[in-house]
Amino acid sequence: VYTTAQGLPNDDVRNIAEDRKGNLWFVTNNGISHLDKDWKTFTTYTTNQGLINEAGTSMVEDKSGNLWFGTRGGVAMLDKEWKTFTTYTTTQGLANNNVRNLIEDKKGNLWFGTLGGGLSRLDKDRKYFTNYTTNNGLVTDYVWNVFEDNDENIWLATEVGLIRFDGITFSTYTTTQGLGDNVIGDILLNKNGPLWIGTNSGMSA
Repeated sequence: VYTTAQGLPNDDVRNIAEDRKGNLWFVTNNGISHLDKDWKTFTTYTTNQGLINEAGTSMVEDKSGNLWFGTRGGVAMLDKEWKTFTTYTTTQGLANNNVRNLIEDKKGNLWFGTLGGGLSRLDKDRKYFTNYTTNNGLVTDYVWNVFEDNDENIWLATEVGLIRFDGITFSTYTTTQGLGDNVIGDILLNKNGPLWIGTNSGMSA
């Protein structure tokens, strides 16, 4: 068991991720921690080190080795040398600073599910955001999880159903189409076929 007694900045761990070098990262409600390969020492990043907000939610490593952290106050990118943070907020074009989840798609674009601003996409060259809200066809601006399938469709977990974005059109799936529950927490693609959806009333596929 690892808690603040062993060096975690907070016992409320929101996300755990492994980078390509095998390092473990813990996104907590009071900063981001890295556990060394011997599983003995934590190194913590907070606002003192440049993190935009210490209430973390999610993490992804991009194809260049940079680490991206979603927080309740925007997005922080830690360069691959683990030295400098770059901040992305509504000032840079992010739809909403309360970022719940993020992924990098097969083309290198980054997608951010926000709570209140819908869906944001940062282009692969990291130059501009494209935002999608209820004005663009989303049924809600609260996105809890983002997932990409093998056909490059983007799937969104929300509290009002499952949403698929094919790059042009948003399609919504609810209990009317057979979903077990409209409140969705997670999405996973099985390598042999079905898309698994974790709902408040069990699993759907």
